[in-house]
Amino acid sequence: MQVYIFGNGNISFDDFRKHYEEPIKRILESDNDAGFLLCDFRGTDTLAMELLKSKTSNVTVFHVGEKPRYFPDKFKTKARGWKVVGGFESDEQRDIEVAKLCTHFLAKDFNSDEKRKSGTLKSIEFCIELGRVNLSI
Repeated sequence: MQVYIFGNGNISFDDFRKHYEEPIKRILESDNDAGFLLCDFRGTDTLAMELLKSKTSNVTVFHVGEKPRYFPDKFKTKARGWKVVGGFESDEQRDIEVAKLCTHFLAKDFNSDEKRKSGTLKSIEFCIELGRVNLSI
């Protein structure tokens, strides 16, 4: 199981806990080999990194450019064993490539409306189009 975790940059901590924390904990409890695919944007990505840094070394962080915009402290955490994959030209290019690598995804969109489709919603739709398993509540 390779779980792509993504979402909006402006998510509240309460919404992160409500929509992401419990599903992530269930995955960790049920599958010791589960891998997590994260990006380096603010909000959902950074909160997921902080949650996972003490729980698993089976994480890959994908980023645009030469280095991640955010990465958690490695000192005495499992983040020291995380893989980092970079060099993407844009967030959109990176998101498409990560979606191709996942088998499952966990995402919640708070920002789309009838006038605007967020990057998160576009990624959710792409994961569904690829036949990935939606783990979202």
